[in-house]
Amino acid sequence: IVLFGQPELNRKLQQDAIRQLAQRISFHYHLGPLMRDDLDFYISHRLNVAGFAGGRLFERDAIRMLGKASGGIPRLVNILAHKSLMLAYGEGQREVRARHVRAAAKDTPAARGGVAPWWWLTVIPLLAIAGAGWAYFL
Repeated sequence: IVLFGQPELNRKLQQDAIRQLAQRISFHYHLGPLMRDDLDFYISHRLNVAGFAGGRLFERDAIRMLGKASGGIPRLVNILAHKSLMLAYGEGQREVRARHVRAAAKDTPAARGGVAPWWWLTVIPLLAIAGAGWAYFL
């Protein structure tokens, strides 16, 4: 049996209730965040596998911004790279620039620079309380 999972799987496997399953795992590997040089290679590799045979598609500043916005997490890198490519294509650009990645990050809640979903869950009740307090004093 081969298990692939997110960091949450490791936390689940540490629970005493499933210790027997955890004891039967003979090989364990943690894939950490990609560093900037790895990220450049990763993007090039993914593009080549997809059939792209041209030159550099992501400017160096775009790769730097992609690393910053994704934190090097491959799943987020894929999402942000895809959105960035679509933005560049929509503008008729032949290269992805940092501004494309920045816009993709703003559109992606999980990205650094994106709007986290918990943010709204915090702000809306606070605004409601402030509004009620303001109405009370009027």
